[in-house]
Amino acid sequence: MPGRDRNAPELRAVAPLITLGSSPQLVGAVTLVANGARVIGVTSAELLRPLHGTPLGIATKLDGSATVEVATWSMGRYSGIALVELGGAVPEGDEVVPLAIGSVNASVNVHGAPAAIVTVTQTAGRYERAFIAVHLDVDDAGGMNDHAVHLASPLEPTELPVEGASVFAWLPPDPVLGRPSEVVVFALAYPYRANLSKPRETAVIAELVGLDDLGRALISEPPPDERPELFEVAGEIEEKGLPDPLAGLDE
Repeated sequence: MPGRDRNAPELRAVAPLITLGSSPQLVGAVTLVANGARVIGVTSAELLRPLHGTPLGIATKLDGSATVEVATWSMGRYSGIALVELGGAVPEGDEVVPLAIGSVNASVNVHGAPAAIVTVTQTAGRYERAFIAVHLDVDDAGGMNDHAVHLASPLEPTELPVEGASVFAWLPPDPVLGRPSEVVVFALAYPYRANLSKPRETAVIAELVGLDDLGRALISEPPPDERPELFEVAGEIEEKGLPDPLAGLDE
């Protein structure tokens, strides 16, 4: 599978999102991305909608022996992805390592670079990362669509779940920009339900959504306003130091 390294360290950012309790259940894959000390997970909002009010966690060890609780989650403003806020730090040395924000690609179009969907499955009580090598195609319905739809077709047929899984690309070196080869996450996968396009021999398994909302959420908050606090003033404004022009005049 040239160009796609299953053991790339960047893939460790993909973690199991689970329900908490006496019998934890796998919800799906979540990908953790860090900007400095802040870490946010990204997954499909469709996975989390039915679990409103259910305690959730992220397994930082694939045997489930270590977890970080999810404090809250919200929907992205533009794409409908789910942004997951952690209730604590990810311990160093565990099997999950957040991806640096510099490894998040700003565009869904990776211009033909090798790509793969990385999801999470569970077998015999242990979580595993599953790797689906994919072809990427763009469907614009012959130019009739206002927005092109980015699609992923597997190199080999698969029944692995893709909802909320991240899509990684292996970008080649760019001598012009002086950039080395990189492994980047650039999209989130949603099941392709339209079934209107089949650009490859294998059926399309995913429609791709960009990570714009994740980038916005990880931007550092603006510094606090250091201007003096303004108080609301009621009543008349008294001008000190100026003589009353009506003083001494009878009404």
